[in-house]
Order: sequence, then C-alpha cells, then structure tokens
Amino acid sequence: MYYVWETRVRRPTDLVVEQYPPAFKEHRLRLMAGRRIMRPLPELKVEVAAAPGCTLTDDLVIRKRRCLVHSNRLVDTLRRAGVDCIDYYPSLLVNEATGQAMARYQVANILDVIHCLDFEGSELDIDDEEPSEIWTIERMKLLEDRLGDSLMFRLGERRKTVIVHESVKEAVEREGLSGPVFLPAEGYREYGGGQAENPLNLIGTHDLDPDGEAGFWLDEEIEAE
Repeated sequence: MYYVWETRVRRPTDLVVEQYPPAFKEHRLRLMAGRRIMRPLPELKVEVAAAPGCTLTDDLVIRKRRCLVHSNRLVDTLRRAGVDCIDYYPSLLVNEATGQAMARYQVANILDVIHCLDFEGSELDIDDEEPSEIWTIERMKLLEDRLGDSLMFRLGERRKTVIVHESVKEAVEREGLSGPVFLPAEGYREYGGGQAENPLNLIGTHDLDPDGEAGFWLDEEIEAE
C-alpha cells in the first residue's frame, strides 16, 4: 500500500517556515525536478523566525511544501528503511532575528520520479485547453503496477506530491518522528484556495485524515523552483 507524505504542524510550538528559503533560490535548487545536482554546494543557510520555546520538526514545516528539509534522525531512519533515492545537502537553521545557529539539517532532493497517476480511475480537474495540465486532484488513484519495488518517489504528473511505501510510513512512525503525516494515496485529494487559515499546513486530505476535514480551501499555486 502507498501513502502521500504530508508535512504538518503537530504541536502548538512547532516552527513554521513561512516562505521558500531564499538560499534555495540563490543556489538554483530545483528540488522538484528529480535531478542530481552535480555542482558543489556550500552549507545552505535556512533563516527562520524562531519564537522563544519553539520546537523543530524532523521534517521541517515549510508553508505549502512537504519533505524538503530533514533532521539527521529522519535521514538515518529513511536510509535504514531502504530509501536510497535521496541526495542530501548540509543545511544550517539560523534564527533570523539573532543570527544564532539553531540546528544542522539536511536538504532533501528526491531523485525518483514516477508517472503513475491513473487518469481514468482518478477524479481530476484538468485544463480544457491543455489536457496535460492538472489543476487539482480531487481523488487519486495510482497505477501500482508501474511502481515495482519503489519505496519513495515524486509523482511524475504532480511533482510536489511525495509517495511512500507502507514500510517507509511504518519506519517513520515507529521512530516517533515529527512533521510527516501519511494519508492513503488511494482516495487522496488536494485543496485549492486561500491559505490564511491554515495553521496545520494542510496541503491535501483523505476520508481517513487524522486531522479531519478543513472548512476552507488552500492555494494550489506553488512558486516556481
């Protein structure tokens, strides 16, 4: 069974990074492309607005994004679970107000990209003039016969969406790591619309979502990376 990896706030004190880190743009990191970065990179600085007493999630909560910056515990857990499709680049979290270093993390570049969306079995809102342009996934179904023994990958038709095998979900949950929330891929659906009332960083949901249904719609647009 496969699951969509969401990155959410689980505690009131969890830190939320409100914008895509400028350092990623500065170094032209295209983390949705599924391509190895061949040039050397410096330690990537991620400046955060850290309130006193805030807590850091193992999968850093970046607004409207998922699975981009991992703690060393999460990196080790994924490797032990057999995930070998991620290149990591050292990163330093810095309090933007004080300039003080907070923790060392790893920026995650998922290299596996699989086109496996079942267009006939899914419910999709598609651009009438450009059939390859998906506006919203209203209910997802995957062609699992295309997945082989894949453990973790980006969905080719919707690269912001990260899919993991049940064994990866279980490994992360067994370690009690914070940030990741896993929703069944079968029947997963996205939101669209405003994000102002989105304290949990909801990107999509499912009938079995542990956080229940949201009464608002989240913006589907993601900045070009």
